[in-house]
Amino acid sequence: MKAFYRLMIIMLIFSFNVVSAQEFYSITGKVLDASSKRQLSYASIQLISTNISNVTNSEGNFVLKVPTILKADTLLISYLGYKTQRIIITPGLNQKVNITLSPSDINLKPITIRPQDATELMIMALNRIDRNYHVDSKQITGFYREMIKKGNAYVSINEAVLDINKSGYGSYRMDQIGIYKARGNYDSNRIDTLLVKFQGGPHSALEIDVAGDPFLGVEPIIMKEYYDFKLSTPVTIDNRYFYVVEFNQKPFISDILFRGRAYIESESMAIARIEFNMNVEDNPRANTFFIKKKPSNLKMEVVSAAYLVNYKEINGIWHFDYSRTEVKFNAKWDKRWFKSNYTVMSELASTEISDRQRRIENQSRIKSRDIMSAKVQDFTDENFWGGYNIIEPDASIESVISRIIKQLSKRYKESQ
Repeated sequence: MKAFYRLMIIMLIFSFNVVSAQEFYSITGKVLDASSKRQLSYASIQLISTNISNVTNSEGNFVLKVPTILKADTLLISYLGYKTQRIIITPGLNQKVNITLSPSDINLKPITIRPQDATELMIMALNRIDRNYHVDSKQITGFYREMIKKGNAYVSINEAVLDINKSGYGSYRMDQIGIYKARGNYDSNRIDTLLVKFQGGPHSALEIDVAGDPFLGVEPIIMKEYYDFKLSTPVTIDNRYFYVVEFNQKPFISDILFRGRAYIESESMAIARIEFNMNVEDNPRANTFFIKKKPSNLKMEVVSAAYLVNYKEINGIWHFDYSRTEVKFNAKWDKRWFKSNYTVMSELASTEISDRQRRIENQSRIKSRDIMSAKVQDFTDENFWGGYNIIEPDASIESVISRIIKQLSKRYKESQ
C-alpha cells in the first residue's frame, strides 16, 4: 500500500478580508437544465478570447468580473453531458444572462472500439499516461487558496500565486513549489479555544494528481484486488465523448480507500477528470490521516473528505488544470454539550504552463510540512493585487484569477 495523501490539520483557526474591485464590469447569470429547470452546479463559464473563466456554484449561479480593457463579446457555457452554448454579451456593461442547456446526443465514432469492461478501461487509461500526459518537466504558474470555516462563517483564508516546477508524468522527481505573492486574513472574533491550521496545503493539492500517482492508495498492478469498477452513463462535453467509470473499494477491504468516478476521453483514453471521496464516514481510524496534533480532552471526527482533479488538453497533451479538496470534521471538548463543525478547503488552478523553468529560490520554497498561513506575511505585496484587494470566500477561484490577470500577464511578459 502506498502512503497516499498527506492532507493534515494541526490545531485549529482562520480568516478573510474585503474591498471593491475597480475598472471591471460584471456578468452574472444562472445555468439551468432546459427541460427540468434544475440548476447545473459547476458548469464551466468562459469568456472566449480571454483566459477569464468561472464555474457555477451549487445553485447554478455565477459571476464573471471582466476588465473593461477587454473587448471579448461571447460566453462559452459547457457542462458534462450537455450541448455547449455560446451567448453574446455587451462589452463594458454590467449584465445578467439566464442560460438553459440541453442534453447532448452521444455519437461515438464507429471506428472507435473499446472494451466495455470498466476495469479494462481504467487499466488502459493508466497504461497510456506516458503518451497522454507530458513526460518533460513544465513550469506552472498557479493560483492557490485555502480556507477554513467554522459552521457557516469563514474564519481564515489565504491565497497565493505559486511557481510550480511540475515534474513529468512517470518521473520520480518531486514537484517543487515556490510562493511568488501571497496574502491572508484571520478573524480573531470568530475564534473559540480551538486553533486550526492546515499543513502542506499546496503540496496536498498536487498530491491528489491521480495521473501522476495512480491509483488512489494502491499500485495499479494490484488495484483490481482492492477496487471494484463499473461503467456509468457516458457523457459528452465540447462534443467529445467520455466514458464514466465508477469505483469503490471492495467491501471486505479494511483499509480506508476511496470511491468516485473517472471521466476518460474516448479517443485518447486520457483521464480528463476524476471526482472522489475518501471512505472516512463513521470510521474512527480516519483521524490518523488528517489530525496531526490535538489536545487530549478534545474529541474529533472526520465527517467527509472530497476531492476533484481536472486536466486540460493542449496540442494533444494533457496537463494538470485544477484540483479541489474539502474536508469536514467535528470537534467537541470534554464536558461540553455542543460540538463545532469545521470545513477545510483548498483549490489550485494553473494559469500558465510553459517549458521554460523558473528557478525557485530556497527562501520562497514551500515544503510539505509548512503551514501556508505562517508564510503568507513574508510574501504580501498589496500593490500586486491592484483593484482586487478583497478576499471573497464564495467567489470561484477562476473569478479571483480574472481580477489579477493584468498583474499575471505583466509577469508573463517580463519572463519572456
